Parts: sequence; C-alpha cells; structure tokens
Amino acid sequence: MNGPMFDASSEPPGRLPSDAGSGQASFLGIRFRCCRAYGRLYRNASGTRYEGRCPKCGGRLSVPIGLGGTSRRFFTAE
Repeated sequence: MNGPMFDASSEPPGRLPSDAGSGQASFLGIRFRCCRAYGRLYRNASGTRYEGRCPKCGGRLSVPIGLGGTSRRFFTAE
C-alpha cells in the first residue's frame, strides 16, 4: 500500500491510552456524517464532557458525561 496509513487505534502524542482505574475511556469514536469521516472526542480537563471537531470541516461536537454513562465507545454524529 502506498501513502500514509490511518491508524485509528493510536493515541495522539501526549495523551494517555485511557485513564486506568477511572472506569471511563479517555475518548469516544465518532463517525461524522457531515464529511463521512472518523474522529475522536476527548474528555475535557474537568472530566464533564467529551469535546472535539470533525477532522475535515472542523465542525465542533461536545457530548456531556452523564451519571452511569454507557459502555459504548463509538457513535455517529449527524
């Protein structure tokens, strides 16, 4: 295969793969329908929301972290 490869399993530099022992993943995988692209939302510093942008158009997305949460890690953004 020629050209760069996209590895969705790798963490960006400076981020931990997960917060061990916290019971929460450090990111949500998002399929952005606007541009048919995959991206990730990372937890904010206060741990109250997952925040990020579409990797193609830059559209912002913010998802609150609710009580009890969910075991799902992958979602679709309309």
